[in-house]
Amino acid sequence: MSNTVVSSRRSIGLLALIFTACNATTHGFSIFLYSALLPQIRQVFELSYSQAALIAALLQLFYMGASIASGIAAAWVSPRNMVRLTMLLSPALLALAVATPWVVPFAACLALVSACAVSNWNAIAALAREVIPATHRSRVLGLASSGAAFAICLNGVLIALLQGLSLRQFWLICASLTLLVTLLTLWALAPHTEQAPRTAEAPAFNQVLKQWLRLCLEHPVAMQIVLLSGFIGAISGPFLNFLSAFVSDHLHASAAVTGSMWTLIGLGGAAGGLMLGALADRWGALRVLALSIGAFGLAMLGLLWHPNLLLGWLAAGLFALFYFPSWGLMAAYLSARLNPVQSLQVVSLSMVSYGLASAVANSLCGGLLQASGEFAVVHAWIAAWVLACLLMLKRMAHRQFAVTLPLHIP
Repeated sequence: MSNTVVSSRRSIGLLALIFTACNATTHGFSIFLYSALLPQIRQVFELSYSQAALIAALLQLFYMGASIASGIAAAWVSPRNMVRLTMLLSPALLALAVATPWVVPFAACLALVSACAVSNWNAIAALAREVIPATHRSRVLGLASSGAAFAICLNGVLIALLQGLSLRQFWLICASLTLLVTLLTLWALAPHTEQAPRTAEAPAFNQVLKQWLRLCLEHPVAMQIVLLSGFIGAISGPFLNFLSAFVSDHLHASAAVTGSMWTLIGLGGAAGGLMLGALADRWGALRVLALSIGAFGLAMLGLLWHPNLLLGWLAAGLFALFYFPSWGLMAAYLSARLNPVQSLQVVSLSMVSYGLASAVANSLCGGLLQASGEFAVVHAWIAAWVLACLLMLKRMAHRQFAVTLPLHIP
């Protein structure tokens, strides 16, 4: 009996490690690594800021589109096979990205890896229901969802340690690490038996859109979360995409400093989930979100008035504290007000809103930066959307109070 329990715990621990590694490599070596290595990428491919921003927008658009496509494809492809397929494609695409000296294949391959990343995560969330007991599922998915933060930390360490390597060599190392995770994933999923094929009819695309529209119209909280996700995308897209360029080009910091800053973001994101989650249980998700986003906004105002490396470090740390936990806090807020199916639909739609807003923000900020040559325009853009987030959170809190107020009237 005891041996069975230990074996089960080991199996759960292995799957948790695999799921986290999958999320870290697919997200970390596509969207986040592009932002971390933006100065080197611009130099190798001779890109302007606006061109670099268009590539970042392309990654987000593929991310957004794949979020919709993977949800529809789930009717035909099992979550297990979706995890296998996306992990098999990712290392090959990472290697192909630097197989030529041209920027178009590079951007196209990274966009496809970005699509694999969100499809992989959606599949992992569904697969966990099959292979992880309910008593451990929240902890496993909570750890796996922090894979992006671990990936950013890993990116910072690699940038600091692997100085002197060419962009092609660096990306091939990342492809090799992803291949290792792929092999481990295939091995870890092999012992589990496949479920019987599903016979449910696949929903049409227009049916999915009608369901989402009806949900947003009938439940104001759904539209509020979708809009808030878009506002966060308008913040995070330009901040992450131009962080390395700002630190290296404007503040003239070394690659080691830039790598260390990305390491801070990864560590801050991993720690922020635990800290803000505990605070949200006491104070409420909306208040914690407002405090953390507001603190980051103050740091951005500081960078506007007096840009320096110390405030850059502060802004990076405060960004990590609010950005990574915000998705868990919003999901918790939703789960208390909608049923599980509705919550899942809103989360899917919010990722589309996030991807679209991030893509548009990257494009606009890249053009403004190219035209003005001043990073202040990017920081002002970010500060403006921080204000929009705070106003939305205030509106949500006011509506929540208005809904609960009649319950206290005798």
